[in-house]
Amino acid sequence: MNLLSTLISLMGPLRPPEYLGPETLMPLASILAAIAGFFLMFWRLIVKFFRTTYRKLRGLPDEVPPDLDIDEEQDK
Repeated sequence: MNLLSTLISLMGPLRPPEYLGPETLMPLASILAAIAGFFLMFWRLIVKFFRTTYRKLRGLPDEVPPDLDIDEEQDK
């Protein structure tokens, strides 16, 4: 029981990490940079996918091109 209490005291939630050096943080930074790079490269496609999915789920019509004015077509 003494060994268990010693291990619990070493892993206490209030105990800060002893040392976070570059060998610890660089893999995490590399993973975060890869994720950010992916989103930067494919941001337009990702937004377009979610916008299209949202419009289909809501039953909305496809987007109207910005140069097409709906009011002028209805008057003709």
